[in-house]
Amino acid sequence: MIGSSPEIELEEGLEGREFVRPPESYWRQSWVRLRENRLALAAGGVVLFLAVVAIAAPLIQIPIHYGPLQQDLTDNFAPPFKAPHWLGTDELGRDVLIRLVFGARVSLGIGFLTVLIATTVGTAVGLAAGYYGRWTDEVLMRIVDVFLAFPAIFLFIGMSILFRPGTLTLSLIIASVGWAGVARLVRSETLTLKTRDYMLATRSLGARDLRLMVRHLLPNVLPILIVSASLGVGQIILIAAALDFLGLGIQPPTPSWGSMLSNAQTYFYHSPWLVIFPGLMIFITVLATTLFGNAVRDAFDPRLR
Repeated sequence: MIGSSPEIELEEGLEGREFVRPPESYWRQSWVRLRENRLALAAGGVVLFLAVVAIAAPLIQIPIHYGPLQQDLTDNFAPPFKAPHWLGTDELGRDVLIRLVFGARVSLGIGFLTVLIATTVGTAVGLAAGYYGRWTDEVLMRIVDVFLAFPAIFLFIGMSILFRPGTLTLSLIIASVGWAGVARLVRSETLTLKTRDYMLATRSLGARDLRLMVRHLLPNVLPILIVSASLGVGQIILIAAALDFLGLGIQPPTPSWGSMLSNAQTYFYHSPWLVIFPGLMIFITVLATTLFGNAVRDAFDPRLR
């Protein structure tokens, strides 16, 4: 475990004497394990590339000379792989490539922001419930049970009707349900970890509750949070795309991968690329985040060191 004492290794010096080699840090060992997984690095590179493209969308727009909302009715349904519209145009003559780039800002923004909110809230609740136990655990877990029992789709639909969906609003709507699952995962792991010998030893030295939770419990819960967050990004992108497809997510003309799919269903037989390209972007993003998250979990899990 991270809170336990690292093993001290002995090496033989040039003169035959043994000396103590300083042990590698937990983070360095984890990074070495992750670096050895080439598939994980490739998946992480894909995620990083998509994030950079989303952030640099306004700069990418300059050489293309087309905006995501710019229409050209004289050049609608232009086929892909031809200049100047390399991925074709939609029914209003809007460039598909630049709309995919700006759609990445919305879809990835919702995915990462929702995971950040849900993980932060769920971790705090799970740590408090698992560490303190008794009435604190009972109260917090009953609240979690209420959120887990409530049908998520009805909450998404209801709140999408009440509030105009934007990136932040949609992230809060999805995170209002997602944090409960994270809290239950963190609580179960905390109940196991808090009785370990290193926790008892640290508490006997006078460590405060906050230090025990932040310095010892949280790092050991980190692998679960990483895999939960990585899988959550893909799931949230799919949820956001489904809400966009139902007309309850990001509203036109703002481009998002889900809304592009919803808009293209009418023209599938006429212009299949309008469905293929946004669907392919969703598939690649979900696959890359899942592969990278599983590899990071394996590399950073103290139990696999």
